Amino acid sequence: MRPLEETIAVLSAKLLALDPGPLAELRRMEPDGVGTSMFWRLVATLDLPVQKTDVWMQIVRILAILTPKSAQNASVRLHDRSFRLGRILCDGGNPSWPTDPQKPRPQLSEQRLARLLVTPASQRGEALERIARMLARSRSPEVGINCAEIALLLLDPNNPLPLQDVARYYYARLDRADYDSNKAQETMEGTAA
Repeated sequence: MRPLEETIAVLSAKLLALDPGPLAELRRMEPDGVGTSMFWRLVATLDLPVQKTDVWMQIVRILAILTPKSAQNASVRLHDRSFRLGRILCDGGNPSWPTDPQKPRPQLSEQRLARLLVTPASQRGEALERIARMLARSRSPEVGINCAEIALLLLDPNNPLPLQDVARYYYARLDRADYDSNKAQETMEGTAA
């Protein structure tokens, strides 16, 4: 079996290459159901472990939700290990974030992030699906997400490190925007004086 990072990279490339119909089927697939024919084709191609089929259904569904509808465009990205999940939850995958430099507002509120961090492992997949739907509406399709982090949150639910990484990168991005905002405000006040 491939390492997780490689599996997610190949899975992401396959999702980006799918036609709208099979991609829509994967988005509607129930993680505790039978699965779609496209899901089983992905299982066979990627040699996914059968003992975690329900978890992989959830992962594939979330990644299908995150796959931009204009996926046939060469500039579209799904998986990019350099864009950490916590960062994307903060800036929404928007390269020009914050849109209001005076008061940076994260895409996912701190309150919703706090709820994600304490969500029981059995409900984490549903919470990540809701977040994926929000991100799918807002993120730039040219900005990928480290999808291996999403997979790890579901494949290793009792490991606190992936959730800690989400919080770490979220607050690093938010604090940097707050710092820049405060510096800009100080500069404006110093120039006005």
